[in-house]
Amino acid sequence: MMVHFKSLLFLASFDLAIAAPQHEANVFHTEPRASRLDWNAPRGHGGFLSKRSGLHTEEYFNNPPVRRSPASPASPLTEPSLSTRATSGQWENLEGSAMWHPAPVSWGGSRMDVYYTGKDKTCKHKSRDGGSKWGGWEDMGGSLDSAPAVCSRKKDNMHVFCKGTDGQAWHRSYDTGSGGWGKWQSMGGDVKHYPSTCSWGKDHVSVYVSSGDGQCWHRKYDEAKGGWYGWENMGGYLDGPPKTVTWGQNHSSVFCKGEDGQAWHKKYESAWGEWESLGGSLDGEPAACAWNGRMDVFVKGTDGACWHKTYKQKTGWGGWENMGGKMKTGKAPEVVAYGGKMEVYITGDDNAVYRRVCENDKWTPDWEYMGGNVDTKPSAVAWDNGKVDVYGTGPDGSCRRCY
Repeated sequence: MMVHFKSLLFLASFDLAIAAPQHEANVFHTEPRASRLDWNAPRGHGGFLSKRSGLHTEEYFNNPPVRRSPASPASPLTEPSLSTRATSGQWENLEGSAMWHPAPVSWGGSRMDVYYTGKDKTCKHKSRDGGSKWGGWEDMGGSLDSAPAVCSRKKDNMHVFCKGTDGQAWHRSYDTGSGGWGKWQSMGGDVKHYPSTCSWGKDHVSVYVSSGDGQCWHRKYDEAKGGWYGWENMGGYLDGPPKTVTWGQNHSSVFCKGEDGQAWHKKYESAWGEWESLGGSLDGEPAACAWNGRMDVFVKGTDGACWHKTYKQKTGWGGWENMGGKMKTGKAPEVVAYGGKMEVYITGDDNAVYRRVCENDKWTPDWEYMGGNVDTKPSAVAWDNGKVDVYGTGPDGSCRRCY
């Protein structure tokens, strides 16, 4: 079944864009706008690195005194039958009791792992490796106040990050060669939103957070150079969580929604560049992907449509492209890239998931209806040489997988 959304038109001219009041909810301002704030001047640590009272100890975080209740079973799915959905729109109910969107990851091959923060504030984990059966939900403890963020830097390895209920960033890693799961470790900081993480190689992990005063902070792990570095202040005026991507060795890019409603970007290639305004009028944080010297960023506009912008090393940034759609309020899109293709997913205002696919710089003409009944933004992962799974949280808190 295909659903055709009414396309939303770009502004007729730059003159019209600057004349339109910035607070108009149904207008997407495509041009970058000068900021009255200096994004590239860090403002001290603003309390981010200060010792504070009421912080959890690692002993507490790994063994909270209030024991958790088991994940509650979910109610049956209510989306249409398979015959009325897209061929790939098959949904599986993994049950659970989640507060926010799930976080899936794959370290390659047929291995798949998914995490969520339970309504009891602990981290839950489930995995599968080949075959069609999932293991049970594992309670990983903790005291979380955000959705988890997770990445893998090599086979048999995973890193999980979160904001704790004490406002600190917390981290737990899995490595088969080191005996499996380590303990939760405090990373310090004073974090406002959930983290973002990526890896550009087997020795590297980076994690990014936004602080209470809007600045972006970064820590990196380099196994070859002894482990974790300290926090790096990247400045900025963020109004939401950051999103980080990499196309390979010695590259990272960070995207965010600024306090002025625009998309902002900062790129590392052996050294950090400056923050740059990408324009736009965002309702929520951006989604992004990167490969082969290319980056694509997607946002929900204040007009309810999905908007897209591309960076290529040879030509720089292109303009914003209106992809249409009618997205659920405040729910960011999701994008995954693999083998030269991109798939972008959105949660519609009907709680169904929709998809468009790009290959050779050509998008499928319409949003494909994938079914489902989810309250959160989609979370997508590529695995097993070109398969893509999409996850979301149902109205009952259950973790749901489209495969």
